[in-house]
Parts: sequence; structure tokens; C-alpha cells
Amino acid sequence: MKKITYLCAVTAALLASVQLSAQNISFRGGASRLLYDGRYFPELYGEGVSPIVPSFDLKLGWTGDPGSPWDRACKGPEYGIAMHILGLADAEAVNGPGMGNVYSLYGFIDRPLVRAGGFSFGYSAGLGFGLCFSKLYDPVSNPWNIIISTPVNGHFSLGLFADYAITSRYEAGLGFYFNHNSNGAITFPNKGLNAFELALTLGMKNERADSKAKRSVKEYEPFRSGFIFNVQASTGVMSNEARFDRTLEEAGRGENVRYFKYSFDVSALYRYSQAHATGLALDLFLTPFCSQIAAYDGRGETYQPVSVGLSIIHEMSYHNFSTTLNLGRYLYDNDGLARNKKLYQMVTVKYHFPALADSYVGFVLKAHKFKAAESFQFCIGKRF
Repeated sequence: MKKITYLCAVTAALLASVQLSAQNISFRGGASRLLYDGRYFPELYGEGVSPIVPSFDLKLGWTGDPGSPWDRACKGPEYGIAMHILGLADAEAVNGPGMGNVYSLYGFIDRPLVRAGGFSFGYSAGLGFGLCFSKLYDPVSNPWNIIISTPVNGHFSLGLFADYAITSRYEAGLGFYFNHNSNGAITFPNKGLNAFELALTLGMKNERADSKAKRSVKEYEPFRSGFIFNVQASTGVMSNEARFDRTLEEAGRGENVRYFKYSFDVSALYRYSQAHATGLALDLFLTPFCSQIAAYDGRGETYQPVSVGLSIIHEMSYHNFSTTLNLGRYLYDNDGLARNKKLYQMVTVKYHFPALADSYVGFVLKAHKFKAAESFQFCIGKRF
């Protein structure tokens, strides 16, 4: 706990220089329960044990032009940067030193769904990276911590919040969040970390920064509904888990050999509001190293590099930023990366360049079973 308190103070000091420009500053504190996983929790924390640990967030937020159609459609969302601290060092391990704290720096957007007087209710989404400084996996000294084996990992969060404005400057609230950290199979072992967080929030409006916020007087084009089409390509790096497991068993230390993985997607969506569009996507996944998986997993199977899936896709837009959520089902899948998987999920965060024929760049998180991240990928695409 001392380390957590110290880091909170250091973080606040480091971010003090930007507090004058941030319109909203909030602190969140609560408790997080780790989602139990029978594959490794019994050896790490004990049979049936899901540790409850402290968690904290420091958030710096801004709001956009209230006259823009996006801000009106999204009821004045807040976006910004934040730090999340998960106090895993407080979780008692039954074997070895356990796991150290995870510190995540991420970008977020808080979007109200309901505003009534001083009350607001909505959802929050965040994407960034996490850092682990201590008690990492080691095949000799800490072989039970197979959750995250790398100092740097990815962070994703999604939650609901309810806030009430106590005064014109201060607000308090309650939130429930899901937080995920993993390295996306870049390095093994990597079972991934999932936690549910219940937290209290205290927010403060920076009146000086808010008074200086730009208020645009330009006119915006009226919204027009219609179909939009996207073509997207993405790539990322993955390690061969089968090779890691085999070499760990034979030599006592696993080898991480990394390969590129590719994805190609075409989608058709109907935009029915300024901020929302829904449609279907055809997803093609290419795993060129599937023969290397077959060489090490001992199943004697022949894998195919190409997998195909069909997904329902929903896009949420805010100015030039957009986030898409895919829920898909494989039409064909035999790449050897995992067995008996039928459904997949993808979260894509994109930035569009209207001056470049509405092309965009972004990051893609692909997962299975709503909790196991398969890969992180960089994407480029074009909207038609």
C-alpha cells in the first residue's frame, strides 16, 4: 500500500503541469475482484480464491464544443488521459511471491446516456498500456505467475458510471468497471488479467481551464443518414505458444519465437445517427506460422493459415475518432492457435483523416470468450 500511495503522489506531481489546461480532474478509488480462472488461480492464490485488491485512478479530462453535432448527440462526453493502479501486491499468494502491482496509462472517453439536473449516467471506455515493475514470471523463482510475463502490456477498460454534481464545481459518483491487461500473446506465459472494479469517484471542474475552452461558432454540415463501407488491413506480432510449452517442458525455460499475423476486413454499416452506425463485417485472418504450431503441439494435425468469420459491427463516432465493436462467429477456423473456439470479439480504435480521402489508422484488440486477448494489431483502412 505504501508503494501505491507513493505512486499516486508522484503521478499527481508529474501531471500537475497539465492540470491547468485540463477542464476536469477526478480521482477514483475502490476495490477490484480478480475474475477466477481455474487454469492457474489454484496454484497462485488457492483453490476457489478470487483476491480482492485496492484500485485507484487519476483522470484528466476535457470536453468539446457544445455546439458541435457530435457533442449534442453524445450529450457532452468527456475525453482525456488517466492512470489506473491495480494493487495486486496486496494479494496473498500461496506459492512464490505472487504478482506485483499493475500501473496502466490509458486514453478514455466518458459518455453520458442520461442527464437530468445534476445527475448523469453513462458508460466509460479506455485503451492504453500497462506496466509491471516487480514479481514478474520467472521459471525458477516465480513459475506460478503466468498471468502477465512482460513489463509492458495492453490495457482495456469498460464500465458504467453515475455522477451527481454536488456544487457547480464538484461532483461525486459511483462506478462499476471491467479491466483487462495482457500482452496479446506477444510473449508467453500470458493468461491475461481480468478484474471487476467497484469504485467511488470525486471530480473537480477546473474553472480557469473551462473558461478558456474554445467555443466554436462555425457552422456544421447537417447530419445525413446512409450506408458507409470500410476496407481495413491490420498486422501484429504473436509468439508460438506451442513452441514455448514444448521447450519449457524439455529444457525448463520456454522459448518465445515471434511471427506476424494479419487480418483483412470489409464492412457495410448503416449510419442512423450522428454518433452511431451498425452493420455486418466479413473478417479474414491469416496465420502464416500455423505449420510451426503443428510442429510443436504434438497433435499430429494439419492446420490451415486462413480463417474466415462473419461479425456484427457497431461503430461509435466522435469528430474524427471512432470505436468499433465486433462480435463474430467463425465460418472456418483451423489455425491451431486455440481449440474449440467459435466466437471472437474485436475492439478497434481509429483516427480518420478527412483530407486523405477519409483514410484512417488505429489499433485492434482481438479476443475470445470475452476475456482472453489473442492479439494486438496496428490497422490502416479507408471509408467509402
